[in-house]
Amino acid sequence: MHSLEPAETEGWPSDADMNEEFAKGLLDSQLTWFCTDSSVYHRCALFGIRKDMFDLWSERYATAARNGEIKRLLPANLLPTLRHINKTLFNNILVNQFYAFLEKEAPNVVSNIKYLREITDLRFPEEWNPRARTMKRRIIMHVGPTNSGKTYHALQRIKGPHASVYCSPLRLLAHEVYTRMLKEGISASLITGEEKKMPVFKEMGIEPLGYNHKGTVNTHVTSCTIEMCVLSTIYKVAVIDEIQMINDRQRGWAWTNALVGILADEIHLCGEPSAVPLVKKICESLDEEVEVREYTRLGQLKVSKKSLEGSWKNIRKGDCVITFSRKEIYETKKIIEENTGMRCAVIYGGLPPEARAKQAELFNDPDSEYNVMVASDAVGMGINLNIKRIVFMKLTKWDGESVRTVSVSQTRQIGGRAGRFKSDSKVGVVTSFWDTDIPSLNNLMHSTPQVLDAAGVQPPPDIIELFSHQFPKISFAKLWRMFCDIASVSDNYFLCDFDGQEDIAALIEDLPLSIRQKYRLIYAPIKTKTSLDKMCVRKFAEAIAYKKECKIEHFVNLPSNPPRSREMAALFEQWHTIITSYLWMVTNFSYVFKGEAEALEVKAKCEELLHQGLMSMRGQLKAPDSPQEQPQPNVQAVAQG
Repeated sequence: MHSLEPAETEGWPSDADMNEEFAKGLLDSQLTWFCTDSSVYHRCALFGIRKDMFDLWSERYATAARNGEIKRLLPANLLPTLRHINKTLFNNILVNQFYAFLEKEAPNVVSNIKYLREITDLRFPEEWNPRARTMKRRIIMHVGPTNSGKTYHALQRIKGPHASVYCSPLRLLAHEVYTRMLKEGISASLITGEEKKMPVFKEMGIEPLGYNHKGTVNTHVTSCTIEMCVLSTIYKVAVIDEIQMINDRQRGWAWTNALVGILADEIHLCGEPSAVPLVKKICESLDEEVEVREYTRLGQLKVSKKSLEGSWKNIRKGDCVITFSRKEIYETKKIIEENTGMRCAVIYGGLPPEARAKQAELFNDPDSEYNVMVASDAVGMGINLNIKRIVFMKLTKWDGESVRTVSVSQTRQIGGRAGRFKSDSKVGVVTSFWDTDIPSLNNLMHSTPQVLDAAGVQPPPDIIELFSHQFPKISFAKLWRMFCDIASVSDNYFLCDFDGQEDIAALIEDLPLSIRQKYRLIYAPIKTKTSLDKMCVRKFAEAIAYKKECKIEHFVNLPSNPPRSREMAALFEQWHTIITSYLWMVTNFSYVFKGEAEALEVKAKCEELLHQGLMSMRGQLKAPDSPQEQPQPNVQAVAQG
């Protein structure tokens, strides 16, 4: 089947089809896997469990789970979690619950299991910042659909004559708020993983809030990505955007840390209504009340009863066509440009934020020829777009293991982009490319998103350090997996996924780095998909271990010409990721990574070349360049650098 033809859902059921019967069937099949798959035993053997004891107690554990004797594994209790995970993550839950079972029923199977469970106890993240518990914090939630003005109203509170912080889910949004504050004459600073900015206020005619004891400027507003929020600074007002991401399997810990630990008198949370019950439960455990302010959409939004009937000729100016893979985005762009004569801007997750912003400018400019946007779910957050109509090419996406229907929450967030910003259309329209998707689309858009079941947590470094002392001969990568397997969390929380970090841990395993240095590195914004990615991770870690100065030119050597094909654009995107990773190293390991100015210069050049390339690519999928004109990632050069 061609990738742009209507797709059938397979594998994981949609939110609407998720029920206790599915949960029970999945539990039964995966318990069989747990008892019989050799990888599970080898995983448990790291804790010293003998094979005969594993065989005995794994069967007893499976029997207890099937008989409904383990509360966490009851089908009704599993349902909320299953809506957000895949089979691999479910298997991790089974392993984790096995140790909880052993602690209660067979504590002698694992030596010191009570102590190990005690030092890996993550049930009370509110205790990690006791200063926050001494404050009387006021929590206000601003909830509503996309384009309801909830964030706008919250941001009004950070403009007062006091210290405030805005915690953003995206670097692009953090930069937008920082720029907006400066334009309004409010002193502001920017902190992201890749950069720190503070303009010369005297030249701008802006008065800072004051100075600290070291003579450093204090600003009225700190705009930061949420992972970079400083939990030791006292603020008058804090705004935490997209609070529903507290349930994100990779990044949710950052929202949890901010919610329970930020030192602010007044905390404004912006996001979806689905987050309200969970936030209330967490705040109740903190002895804090939550005030909820509800907002309605500022413009009309309707789901069309008619699709595009599978015809490209029905694409029109102001459309944003949604598909969920990079390959399909470029295929769709090519077909639309060939069939309609209109140019297409593109936005997707792998595209650098700066390039996305420039593509958005082209699409929003009524005088440009870029009348159509082709995008992934990356348009659902952080970019103002002049979209008249959202067109879903399909309602399914690959989750890393199987094809599954897009969630209610994600469908509504993407669909809600229609009719936003300064759209000429008074009514935003949502439709599908194929007739067969209209009933499902209508159901998704008119359904209420499931309430969030739990918030993500990440263990503090001192807990990991203490755990590592119990297993001095275990590799760091295995140590992390063991921690995740045995750690305990309460019903309101879950341990964020570790799969991406495990690759980094393995790459830096043999280097003379402290546990804290390794801990910081595995949470760096680094990818490990390609040989070049892995080589860069290794070289970064070596530089830190041996205190060897590291320059960006060791990793990236940009060509003078922009990319002319999808493949070449992907290479520029990879280079940009390496550059931003280097800048993260500058922020976190400045004693080794000292080339910030050079890296920022290379970053700007990469963004400009990529933007030029995207503008020049028209109806092209394959590279027209000769092999000599196509620069390739020089893994050898990086290895020698």
